[in-house]
Amino acid sequence: MYRILIVSDDPFLRDMVRFALDGLGAEVRTPGDRSEALRLARRVLFDLVLVLAACPYADCEAMLPRRQRGMRRPRIFFVAWQHSEHAVLSVLDGGVDQYMTFPVNLQRLRLKVAECLNTLNP
Repeated sequence: MYRILIVSDDPFLRDMVRFALDGLGAEVRTPGDRSEALRLARRVLFDLVLVLAACPYADCEAMLPRRQRGMRRPRIFFVAWQHSEHAVLSVLDGGVDQYMTFPVNLQRLRLKVAECLNTLNP
């Protein structure tokens, strides 16, 4: 079973995306806050980390879980309000695989997540 971690300080966004991903055959974890999410990311190997930066000026780098040396690299999707070239390039340089902006189309996000999971070896 695939494992997905949703990182967001906004409980409504976490739940909305979790419901959108229901039925993909993945275990979806939605910790209550960023620090709990980062602790969980250090303990559990996730296939996909979905970061939802609801605040327009969120510290994007701080929301990304650090990748453990020698461990398989999870895919990281980032959804944020920032549209600026600097914001997009900074998270892509930080290792983000997919960058999307709010308002996000949940059906499109679900399809991208499903495509991502289909490319992984179970």
